[in-house]
Amino acid sequence: MSRIPQQFIDDLLARTDIVDVIETYVPLKKKGREHVACCPFHTEKTPSFTVSPDKQFYHCFGCGAHGTVLGFLLDYEHL
Repeated sequence: MSRIPQQFIDDLLARTDIVDVIETYVPLKKKGREHVACCPFHTEKTPSFTVSPDKQFYHCFGCGAHGTVLGFLLDYEHL
């Protein structure tokens, strides 16, 4: 089984906007420079899930989930 070349992954990440992808799964609300929502990976009432368009990274302060858009998709879709 062959691996996906790192250069391909890096190019894909550079061409993909994390906010555009995540907001198709989770309703995001802009707050300052970041976007926030209730975390899709655990139950919560107060939003602790942040998405940074500048860093192209997400982080949940409640459960600690974090990563790139590819990591989000893998976790969200249970792949």
